[in-house]
Amino acid sequence: MKIRRRFTIYNIIMLMTPIMLIGVVSVGFLLVFVMKYPVEQLQLPRAALINPRVLSRAIGAFFQDNPSALGVALLWIGLCLLIIIVTTTVVTMLMSRSIKRPIDSLTRAAECVRRGNLGFEVMGSDYDEVDRLCTEFDSMRRALRQAAKKEELMKHERSMLLANLSHDLKTPVTSIKGYVDGIRDGVADTPEKLQKYLDTIYQKAEIIDDMVNNLSVFSKLELSRVEFKFEYGSLGAYLEDFCGEYRMDLERHDISLETEFDDKGALVKIDYEQMGRVFANLIDNAIKYKKNGRGRLYVKTFTKDGGVYAELSDDGIGIRKDELENVFDSFYRVDGARNMNIKGSGLGLGIVKQIVERHGGRIWLKSDGENTGTKAVLYLPEVRADMKGEV
Repeated sequence: MKIRRRFTIYNIIMLMTPIMLIGVVSVGFLLVFVMKYPVEQLQLPRAALINPRVLSRAIGAFFQDNPSALGVALLWIGLCLLIIIVTTTVVTMLMSRSIKRPIDSLTRAAECVRRGNLGFEVMGSDYDEVDRLCTEFDSMRRALRQAAKKEELMKHERSMLLANLSHDLKTPVTSIKGYVDGIRDGVADTPEKLQKYLDTIYQKAEIIDDMVNNLSVFSKLELSRVEFKFEYGSLGAYLEDFCGEYRMDLERHDISLETEFDDKGALVKIDYEQMGRVFANLIDNAIKYKKNGRGRLYVKTFTKDGGVYAELSDDGIGIRKDELENVFDSFYRVDGARNMNIKGSGLGLGIVKQIVERHGGRIWLKSDGENTGTKAVLYLPEVRADMKGEV
């Protein structure tokens, strides 16, 4: 019910209640007055009905002859005033209490928010306007609680970041220091040994550089500081060229590459540099998580559901089904990777997900479990002719 309507009802109650009570009391007093006093002596001429002065003189003469009647009249007036005062006070208290209750609830809720306690619920009100206020306040509380949870999650992720980086940087740094000490101490006493030491140092430095680059990209994506330069192009044509550049690297890691591009020239909105990070990460994961022996990577594109799909399927170590939902979380690495002592900060797929979502697309992984391989599925919406001005 709206406040204005409720106030109208209270005003009617405040007006009608004293009128009815005063009417009842007046009838009672009138009966007592008529039976106790000789009202027939109160002779009122017709002129008294239209002339207040004549009426007042007649009433004054009656009360002079019957002085006790004045006390009864004053008692009646006092009761009428008391009825008006009590009725007004009670109705006003009821009206103010009905408004004060939700306001007090909001005040307590605001105090809880100030103290950081967000685990409560704001109750509604009978008044529509106050109920909307309570609803909006509770929405704000839920948003603050969600933000607090997100902040707590970010703190946890930052702690994981520091732990992962310190752990993952320690190994290559220790290795670099060991090989440098070997060179300084003359252990690398032949050109072949020296070259081997230098090559190892360079490889470890590349690992550190890759970690730093991933951390830099991830931080910029989190802060929305990465500038995307979108163009219209064919995902299949781009991926065909991209895979061609990776073919020799895959062969070097004993992985055969098979491709099938059938997106029929459908255009998508794409930032080639950032999308290159996506496919580089997915292909690098296929290399990292391959099983012993000859591996296989199958890459295909096709159109469906108003967009273009890209699938990258390998026959590597696979992922347990209970881990599939977590693989895109920042700093997460599957158990198989940890058991195989595969290095990495766990930022790669987190970066991939953010880049794909900035393209308006989606990405997910499929796997039937350990040692069954993994399929990465990427979807980008197709660009219609009337959307080409939105880049």
